Amino acid sequence: MPLGMIVVRWDNRLGAVLEAKYPPQIRVTEDQIMKIYTAHAMSIGEAPAGFLSLRVGDLNVASYYGGWDINYYVALLLNAEEEADAYEDGLAEIASYIFSKLEDEAYKEELGTLFDKLTRFPSLTEEQKMAVVLSDPLRMALFERMTEEGSSTLSDLEVWLKHKFELKSVELHSLLTPLVKNGLVTLRWVEGLPSQCAFLVRDAFIARVPARAIIKKAQSSEWGAEASSDYLDEVKDFFRNYSVSPEDVENITKILADPDIYDVLVLLREDVYTIDKLAERLEKKKSEITSIIKQLNDLGFITEININGEKHIALKTDAKIITFFPEYMVDQIALQYNDQIKPPRMLLWHLKALRDSYFM
Repeated sequence: MPLGMIVVRWDNRLGAVLEAKYPPQIRVTEDQIMKIYTAHAMSIGEAPAGFLSLRVGDLNVASYYGGWDINYYVALLLNAEEEADAYEDGLAEIASYIFSKLEDEAYKEELGTLFDKLTRFPSLTEEQKMAVVLSDPLRMALFERMTEEGSSTLSDLEVWLKHKFELKSVELHSLLTPLVKNGLVTLRWVEGLPSQCAFLVRDAFIARVPARAIIKKAQSSEWGAEASSDYLDEVKDFFRNYSVSPEDVENITKILADPDIYDVLVLLREDVYTIDKLAERLEKKKSEITSIIKQLNDLGFITEININGEKHIALKTDAKIITFFPEYMVDQIALQYNDQIKPPRMLLWHLKALRDSYFM
C-alpha cells in the first residue's frame, strides 16, 4: 500500500516547492523533493514530461514530471518492497488530471480521492484500465481526432488541443502515453517534419451490450414467469431504441473506470442481488451500495425485479470496450495522398505502422 502522494512545483528562485501532500501527516524533506526533481531533470535531457522510479535514501518513489512548460511533478511515495513501475500508467493519468487543475488549485480538495484511485490502479482489469484511459475528456478528444486524421505531428496536436479547450498549455505526453501503452497509437520520427508524429494503429468501440448471463436466467424463467418476462421485455425495449452517442460513451467509461462501481457491476453480470446481499458480498456499508445503485439506475444500467416479494437488482445493460484494426484507415491514407493533404513520408510511415500492428 503506497504511503502518500506529493505535488511539487519548481520555482526559479526557491527551487523545489511542496505544493500539496496526502495524507496531511506524510513527512517528506526539502532535500528529498529536490532530489526527485533533479532526477527528472538529469534523466530526460530536453525535459519533456516523463515517468521515473527511484530511491531517495530509504524512500521508494514513482514520479511523473510535466516538462519545462508546466514544471510540476506528482510523486507517489511507496513502501520499500513495492514495485514503482506498476503505478506508471495510473500516475500518468492522475498527474495529467492534476496538471489540468493547476490554475485554480482545485485538485488540492481531491487529493484523497485521487490517491485512493491511484493505489488501486495496479489491480485493475484490462477493461478497467482502458476505460480509465478513455475517460479523460482531453485524451478522448485527442483519440477521436486521431481516428479522424489518422496521423499528425505532435506540435499540430498540441495546437489543436489548446484551441479546442481554450488552454494556455497542455501536457501532451501524459495524454498520449497511455494511448501508446495500450496499443492504440504509436509515435515515430519522420524525416523532414518538425516534431514526432502520432499514428493511429487501433480503434476502439465503446457501447452497451445485453447482459448475457442475466438474459439466460430470464429465458429459463428462473425468477418466475412474470418477473422473467417483464425483464426481457424491458431489455428488448431498451435495445430497440438504443444508439451509441458521445454522452453514452462518456457514461460507460465513467462506470467502468470507477473501481467501486465496477465491483458491483462484476457481481451483477452473473446474477441478481438484493442491496443487502451486495453489501455482504463486497463487505461494504449498505449506504455505499445504495449510492452506487442509484448511479447505475440514473444512467439506465439496472432495473428492479420482484422475486418472491423481495426487490432484486438486475443488470439491464452491460457495457463493452473492444479495440480493432482500423481497416478504413487504408482508404483514408490513399485519399490523403491523392489530395496531397499530408506529406507522403508521413503517410508511408502510417502504412508501415498499420502493417506492423496488424501482425502483432
